[in-house]
Amino acid sequence: MARETAPEEQNEDRMLFGGMARWDGLDLYGPTCMSTAYRKKGEIHIRVEPSNLWRPNSPAVRRASEVPVLRSFIFWGRLLTQVVGSFWTLVFFVATMAVLWLFVRLMQFGSGEGVLGGAFGLLAAFPILPILVLFFAFMKFSPLGRYHGAEHKAVAAYEAYGEVTLANAKKVSRIHPRCGTNILAYIILAALLDPLIGWWGYAILQFILISEAWFIFGKSRPSIAVGNFLQRYFTTTEPRRAELEVAVESLNRLIHAEEEKKGGESPVTVPARF
Repeated sequence: MARETAPEEQNEDRMLFGGMARWDGLDLYGPTCMSTAYRKKGEIHIRVEPSNLWRPNSPAVRRASEVPVLRSFIFWGRLLTQVVGSFWTLVFFVATMAVLWLFVRLMQFGSGEGVLGGAFGLLAAFPILPILVLFFAFMKFSPLGRYHGAEHKAVAAYEAYGEVTLANAKKVSRIHPRCGTNILAYIILAALLDPLIGWWGYAILQFILISEAWFIFGKSRPSIAVGNFLQRYFTTTEPRRAELEVAVESLNRLIHAEEEKKGGESPVTVPARF
């Protein structure tokens, strides 16, 4: 049996993995491959293939990706590539934008005198407020939040112990320092400033400000503390065995593919173990 390794004894040669939760499963990304996993009719379906995430291989491009402002364009470009790479994530993003636009128009139509009109006016000016409430409720009380937590726990188990098992994944925290939730605080702040600035160019500039603030302050203790708070109470839920098993099986398949240096495997089905 492999000796359990504490996080501080972690092997520096271990690969770096990330991921993205979905309604019925999750996507995991390694150095060269990615895995897509979901559960259907009591079985876990996993597909491992070459990663669709763009990575700068040229030394010149890598240096350019560290230049302020330019690195922001690369950051949002990679994020857009990841979103477009998942059909249902893209559908969710487009639907969210459509609902947001419709909501603002309705609030603007209802704004006016009186308490109710004033409330509608406030929501029309700061549409991020009701959107956050709906977003956090959706993340916290849907399978998406549980798969988000399962993704974190599987990756953390690999980073802490060098192997991904259900037992190891259960022991680690669902809060992860590299989670994209940690940038959410900067997005909220930029959105709250939007109606106060009133300049059309800010709609574009705010994305640069968000990512640059993230690059500069993202690893600071206050930033991590806020991100951990958002993860714990709003964007992740402790996964059940069902979601955790999907994450563990998927990451193990991905690790195997990375170690064997081969991608493009045919879809596989792993029987559920409960």
